[in-house]
Amino acid sequence: MGKKPSPPQPPADNAAGAGGLSLNATAKFAVLDAPGITQSVPPPPPAAASAAGKVAADGSSATAGGGLQGRRAKAGAGPRMEQGAGGAGDEDEAIMIGGNSFLERTKMPAWIKDREDVYAAIAARRAEELSSKAPTAISVTMPDGTVLAANKKTGAPFQSWTTSPYDVAASISQGLADSSVVARVTYADYVDDYDAAQDGVGGGDVLMGEGGDEEEEADAGGEEQVGDAAAAAAAAAAGRIKPVLWDLTRPLVGNVARLELLKFDADADAKTAFWHSSAHILGEALEHLYGCRLTIGPPLAGGFYYDSYMGTGGDGTFKDDDYRPIEQEVQKIVKSKQRFERMVVTKSEALQLFAGN
Repeated sequence: MGKKPSPPQPPADNAAGAGGLSLNATAKFAVLDAPGITQSVPPPPPAAASAAGKVAADGSSATAGGGLQGRRAKAGAGPRMEQGAGGAGDEDEAIMIGGNSFLERTKMPAWIKDREDVYAAIAARRAEELSSKAPTAISVTMPDGTVLAANKKTGAPFQSWTTSPYDVAASISQGLADSSVVARVTYADYVDDYDAAQDGVGGGDVLMGEGGDEEEEADAGGEEQVGDAAAAAAAAAAGRIKPVLWDLTRPLVGNVARLELLKFDADADAKTAFWHSSAHILGEALEHLYGCRLTIGPPLAGGFYYDSYMGTGGDGTFKDDDYRPIEQEVQKIVKSKQRFERMVVTKSEALQLFAGN
């Protein structure tokens, strides 16, 4: 928020000459190439075949050493590890994903506090940027056609950058607000000082929906994709912006043509949001108990999971005795009533947050 940051550039010491590592940057993230690790290159269609470095149809870049960057690796097209290819010291040393990022089980490792400090610093920057936004009056149309422009209880006007879906719901009924999981918002327009790219939603997401793998999208529950096809079609026909899932406490950024407050038992997108939040709680518990390194933890059609890296030794293998402590830690986290906060970060900030992962 505030002035749009320039895309972060990889540091100079990430050049190919630095220990044989190279950083292939894309608009979304970077792919690190190391000796002995190669990305398989799918054959391009005849019309798309050209010199390395051309941008592919899905927005990812084809590089000489990496194939299509910006796509989730799959069993048939993911990175390949070569034994004894360029390991430090002994040429026959195997290259291991994860390296020494996890050595032993450690309860509440010191890096958690370090990351919290980095998070607080980034959050302060985002708050300062948000303070530069100019709240303007907005209206919100409910599914029954009712148009709301102010809090029905206090009379306070609804404003961009201030009023959230939760605020709108609470002005109608506190029970409605508390029973909702997430909002589905169809904007009529955006305020002038809203920038989608700056808000982290500009362009397609090749991992989760727009240009990604359809089978994996279905497995992951379609994060941030709207499940109501009829609503999306109606919005398109009316010339409105397509519906998007919107956190209940995330301030609105324009006039709303349709605000739907979704409940867990009544909407698939609400279940997806709930399971995704649940996965984050599980991930926090794993970090607290074992100091493991989190990898991916998406929602599924009927639940969620979190993959984590815990080394290659026996200490990293989960045992039956581990499940009860994990359940207890999850319950402890839930009772602490931590806020779920959406925060857009730059690539350099993300690398700071997860420096050891």
